[in-house]
Amino acid sequence: MCPFEVCPSEAHALERLRGHRADRAKHVLQKALNEQRALNLRIEQARTAVEQARHHENRQQTVLLNRYQGQVVSLQILSGWNEALHKVSAQTAEQQSVLQSLLERQPHQVSNVERARKQVSASQRQVEKLRELS
Repeated sequence: MCPFEVCPSEAHALERLRGHRADRAKHVLQKALNEQRALNLRIEQARTAVEQARHHENRQQTVLLNRYQGQVVSLQILSGWNEALHKVSAQTAEQQSVLQSLLERQPHQVSNVERARKQVSASQRQVEKLRELS
């Protein structure tokens, strides 16, 4: 037997080990894909929330404008109006912040999926090489 040759039982054990590694790599890939899908869903939900917040903000501005249009308003009414607009704008800004945070996570998640795909490919190639050798 040549020093570089592997006995059949060692080859079988090595093939099983590589197969197990390939299965684990597939599991990691599936988990990364699930996480990516979940992140994409949360991003879409956040986009919808931002859109709804913007519409709500516009409606509130219109309501306030219509309520006092053509009237002389007191400083107290003006202050309340400003407070109401500020509150609605803050809600919109909060929704936009959530969306931005999710969007910043997206490239990292994409790289996780790509890394997992490469690991699956490499593991499967190793298993195939061992099968060809045995």
